[in-house]
Order: sequence, then C-alpha cells, then structure tokens
Amino acid sequence: MELAQLIRTASASKPSAADTRDILFASSEVAPFSKTGGLADVAASLPKALTGLGHRVSIITPLYSHLDPDELHLSRRIKPLSVPRLGKYRNKVEATVWEGRTEGGVRIFFVEQDDFFGQEGNLYGYEDNDYEDNPARFSFFSRAIIEFALQFSVPVDVIHCNDWHTALAPIYRDHYYSEELADVGVVLTIHNLAFQGSFDAEALSQTGLPKKFYKAGELRQDDGINFLQGGIVHADQVTTVSPTYAEEIQSAEGGFGLEEILSGNADKLSGVLNGADYTVWSPDIDHYIEVQYDLERLNGKRRNKAELQHRFELPIRPTLPMLAFVGRLTEQKGLDLLVPAVEKLVDSFEDDRDGFQMLFLGEGHNSYADKVKALAEKFPKRIAAHIGYSEELAHKIQAGADLLVIPSRYEPCGLTQLYAMKYGTLPIVHATGGLADTVVDPKGDEEELSTGFIFEDYDEDALSETITRATKRYRNYRKWRPLVENAMKQDFSWGSSARQYIDIYNNALNRGQE
Repeated sequence: MELAQLIRTASASKPSAADTRDILFASSEVAPFSKTGGLADVAASLPKALTGLGHRVSIITPLYSHLDPDELHLSRRIKPLSVPRLGKYRNKVEATVWEGRTEGGVRIFFVEQDDFFGQEGNLYGYEDNDYEDNPARFSFFSRAIIEFALQFSVPVDVIHCNDWHTALAPIYRDHYYSEELADVGVVLTIHNLAFQGSFDAEALSQTGLPKKFYKAGELRQDDGINFLQGGIVHADQVTTVSPTYAEEIQSAEGGFGLEEILSGNADKLSGVLNGADYTVWSPDIDHYIEVQYDLERLNGKRRNKAELQHRFELPIRPTLPMLAFVGRLTEQKGLDLLVPAVEKLVDSFEDDRDGFQMLFLGEGHNSYADKVKALAEKFPKRIAAHIGYSEELAHKIQAGADLLVIPSRYEPCGLTQLYAMKYGTLPIVHATGGLADTVVDPKGDEEELSTGFIFEDYDEDALSETITRATKRYRNYRKWRPLVENAMKQDFSWGSSARQYIDIYNNALNRGQE
C-alpha cells in the first residue's frame, strides 16, 4: 500500500456548473432512519460530503414499517411509482414515494410498499433468520431505483448502488433500458463481501428477469443465484471501502467465492477509504458525552471515563486502563479471539491495580452474547456489558475508554477506529482491510506517526500480547500522550473520499469510450 494513496489534502474548489453531477444514491439503510451497521452511516455521510463539493445528490431508500412519514415531516409525491415485476412493463406494482431531507440537508426519497417493507422485524429478518422473501423485496427495490430515475423529474447522471440489496439495478438498466438510460452510469459499492444476496435457483422468478441470466458470468453461482455477482458484472464501476480490502477480495482467502469475478473485473474495481462524519463524531461537540473536550482539554476525557465507570458500576480507577469493544457480536468481529483472550488475561491479574477494565457494547449472535454476559458475571469489578445497540452509549464509550479493541477476522473498512482516534481512544486492531490502512503501530521507524496498536497473526496469543503491550504503554504517560495526540490530529473526514468518488462517477459515465 502506497502511503500517498491515503494522504488527506485540503478541499479543492467546487466544480463548475458543467462538471456538476446529479447523483442518485441508493441504499437499503440510511442513518438515522434505518441502521444495522456502517452502511447506514456511509449512506448519510457520503451524500452530504458530495453535496458539500457542489454536486446534486438525492438518496433513495425503503420506507420500513418503523418509519412514520408524519413524524419525519415527509411530503408525499402525488404521482405513485410504478414498478414492473415481470418483463419491461408487466405485473406492475405501485409504490408511494415520500420526500424529505436528511440532517445534513440532502434530499431523500422513501419508497413505501407494505408488501415488501411492511414487516415488523428488523430490516432483513427476524433475529438470526433472514426473511424468506428477501429476493423479492430487494429485487423490487433494485427495480424501483431504475424506475424512479425514469419516471420522476429528478435529474440523474449516476446511480450509486450499495451492496447486494441494490445490485440488480445495473442489470435492469442494461436489459430493459439500455437506450433510455444510455447516458446514466452505475457504480456499485461493496461494503462487506460476506453478504452477497445468495439464494436458491428458484429465486430467479422473484426478480422478473428471464432465464438467460441463470448462467455463469451472470447471476448463477453453483446451483443458485447471487445478486452481488450480477451487479459486479453489469456495473460500470465497482468500488469497495478501503484500498487493502480491494486487494484482499480478489484472493481465495478474502473473496468469499467471488474472487474470480472480481479479479476478472479488476479494471473497474477500486478501493476508496470510508470517511468519518466529524459533525457527529467529535468530542468537542458531542452532545451525548458528559464533558466535551479536545486536545487542549484532555482532562475532560478523564471525567468521561469516571462517569463511564460509575454508570457500569466498575471501580473508579483513573490509572487503570479501560478497554472497550463496540460492534456486532459475531465471529467476523473477532469475538472468538477476544472473549477467551480477555478471560485469560483478567484471570492472571494478582492485584486490583493490575491489568485493565473492559466494556462490551453490541448485539449479534446469541452464543457470543451469552459468552460476553458470562464474562461480565465472572469478573464484575473488571468487565461490564450492554447487550444491544445504543447510539448514546457508543458515544460515551468512545469518549471514556482508553483503548478500543477491534480484533476483526476481516474488516472492509471499519468506522469505529476512525471515531476512536478522534476521541483520543487508541485502537487495537488486526492487520486487515481498512484497519491496516488507517492505524499505525508504534513499532520500528513509525514510532513518531503511531496512532494505535496492530497484531498481524489472527490468533489469541497475538491479540493477548498486543493488549498487554498497549496497557503497559498506557502506564507510561510520556510515551502514551504522543500517541493520543497523533490519533486526535488525524483527519479522515469525507472530503478526500468524496472527490475520489467523483472521479469514479466520471469513469462510469465514460464507459465504452476510448
């Protein structure tokens, strides 16, 4: 990885009118309206950054059952959206379109269709089980994106699709509207390749696409279909959320079965590092935390730590480093390493002044949730947990913790480590994906640039050693303070990434040209 790829530069001037793009940003979730992970944050922040650069952006997303148009002060479009479910014109389903603005001032359109988005569970299923009609739900949404671009008076130069939920949109464009949308480019961003929209072969009928798409190099994968595969083939440009992850997903180890498709389309694949929204995640303006602070007022961080210890009924010990985990309780996030590593380390402490305290915040697989709860019950003066997601607690933990542990098996980009650095909370990360791209370890010649701690091998001993190394350094304030300063000075705001996306949009619009 060339360091120059990641250097953040000052914002360029806004584009001329001729260079301004009309972008339709399509996502199955958008914070704060709907959220299961980092996709929702990106869908809120990137359009805002693009708008700030002078481009015209509209977001399109489903209206799920928990969203009330009246409470959100949405205006209803008089004209319904007509979405064919078979062929170019047949079996049309009508949807209501609602319009509003995000907190960042970006125009947002919600597609309401209760047959597809009226369920009472989460966005994609009940607990660990996906909805059986997800192929129908998100093929409908993918088609709705294309129909919206055709039927509504919203100019569109580029459709920016995200993950498998929108991946059929470029296929619908190419198959049904190659002439009508010949001047519209489609970009597909892969946020996490582990989630691909893989279904049984019978699900093809729910897409409305003809059987010719059930073949290798289109939607067919083994004996089923794969939405993301089809999107990769038909999109004009494909991106993922960090440069290192773009390389990893072309390998057998990181490709989740799509490595050949991705490497075969390497000429249109690129990695753009996600950004952090510092209007939401910055300790000097954060309204969730007890005491706002910055680099010149770091005592505020100590006060937030004490409040956090009190809230979770842990002994208030300012000299004891506080570790935290904020994320999904899944194997991907490294819980299979973290839980046993922490248990062995805490078991080894001989004195109350030794070691560390640790907080867990997250939801996910019940098996890991049970293990985390058991850990907190076994060490009530050392470990505490909140099972479930809380935006407020996520902010409080970032402000009060000293170290954020992110031992992910793989991590396309990661946002929590970006937030953590702004709060002076040093990340402990596995060297993978965006974690490797954003954190610098105080080893060797990079001591003066270091912002956190990295372990290379994905195993329990490597994680334990790195936790021990980090907590030992915490006790030497003269060596700890420079790392905190380095971390808080990092700028991972969206401006640089947004400009890279404009270049990608331009490439998408130049498809097929010499």
